[in-house]
Amino acid sequence: MHEQVHSWLTEKMRAPGILACGLRFPDRKTFTRSQSPQFAPVALENACRCMADTFQVIHSNRFPIERVRWVFDNYFMYGSTREDGICFAVLTRRDNSNLNPADLDVIFQEFQGLTP
Repeated sequence: MHEQVHSWLTEKMRAPGILACGLRFPDRKTFTRSQSPQFAPVALENACRCMADTFQVIHSNRFPIERVRWVFDNYFMYGSTREDGICFAVLTRRDNSNLNPADLDVIFQEFQGLTP
């Protein structure tokens, strides 16, 4: 199971414009990938936890949201969750001309169909 998750995350890092990404499972296991030492694993794990907590609050209030985007000074963090509670987060530059929004949509669709 974890081998598939690691392979999938590594593959997603090849998409132009993605700086880091991570998956957080309901049992609190978190898997991250980064293209830069600037985004340390512990910081990415914390960001994934915060994203998962946000989705938990959103869903407990019955808001019909599948994806969010957090806006920072120089970065966007996109997140999505599944019915089984797995959360996926993607970090990109805010001014990223390399990132194709359609590619990001495909990645999130793949996430929804990922078999952990």
